[in-house]
Amino acid sequence: MRTPISAEFTTISMTTQTAIPPAPSTDHQQQRPSPFAAVNPAKPWESLTLAMSGFGDGIAQRRIILDWFDFLGGRPGEVVYIDGGSKPSTHRRLLALVHEGIIDKLEILNPKHYENSFHRCYFQEYQSGNRASMPYLCFAKPDMLTFRRGFESWLYEDLRALERPEVFAITTTHLIDPPIRREDAHNVYDFASLNFSIMKRTAFHDAMNRQVGEFVADHFRGPYPASIRCEEKFRRALVEWVWQQHCVDQGLVTLARPESADWTLFHINKYGRKLLSYRKSFRARAGIEAHFDKPKGLYRPPFTPLQKFGRSIEGAVRSVRNKITGHSPP
Repeated sequence: MRTPISAEFTTISMTTQTAIPPAPSTDHQQQRPSPFAAVNPAKPWESLTLAMSGFGDGIAQRRIILDWFDFLGGRPGEVVYIDGGSKPSTHRRLLALVHEGIIDKLEILNPKHYENSFHRCYFQEYQSGNRASMPYLCFAKPDMLTFRRGFESWLYEDLRALERPEVFAITTTHLIDPPIRREDAHNVYDFASLNFSIMKRTAFHDAMNRQVGEFVADHFRGPYPASIRCEEKFRRALVEWVWQQHCVDQGLVTLARPESADWTLFHINKYGRKLLSYRKSFRARAGIEAHFDKPKGLYRPPFTPLQKFGRSIEGAVRSVRNKITGHSPP
């Protein structure tokens, strides 16, 4: 007899029954020596946890995660995936990735649970880092497209950059503002994106505890922290606001490599077959130049000839309709 899917999920779900565990004490962490001495220069990815959180169609997730393996240079030492109440078909695909050995730790969520909310996605984003056990965290979103040609030693070099006391994280150039300045091989910012950021695990916990420690200890059930100032519609980005406020308060910066045809990390904000379709154009390097280092940028491939023709027909129909109805275009 086939096991009901809800029973399958209960065996691997931690968020359905239990609240988010509190972060470790930062005082204890700060006494630890730097983990960089233990990083293997030939395989630095083995010191990373790929920390992912997401929601939605699971068709593309296997391909995107494997693309991250290629981008990093190899399979990370650990892969954590926190799902935010997706449909059963996505849960089945994610569970298959656990049995295939692609995902190490998977948490799924009852869609009716309090933590399953578009406006409270910081539950899953925090948990993806909190469940990690490797000394370095690579936060990544499943709607990011990655491409690297060359830059063979980039990861070891960037982990070494995290040894500088003023550097909080390595991140992407598609942030909310342009860079503060250019410094050697990197642009310099005071913001880190969950779309892609690498930081020490101790740095992650230190930032969360310093800025919103009580909120975390209350399992994100208390009042939204007054120290995090943003419009209400952007409160869902709590973790990123915490990181930025931590950088401001502690005088820290983040670093990002400028993009080129050989190095690109594009946010898509599409899922499933649409994401895979965009990936095909992205891998072919179609229309990428216009999106390099663009703040808040979303990659969109150029229109095909058929799409251009279709849009011209739509424009003509719209123009005729406006003339008939007397409406002018906005």
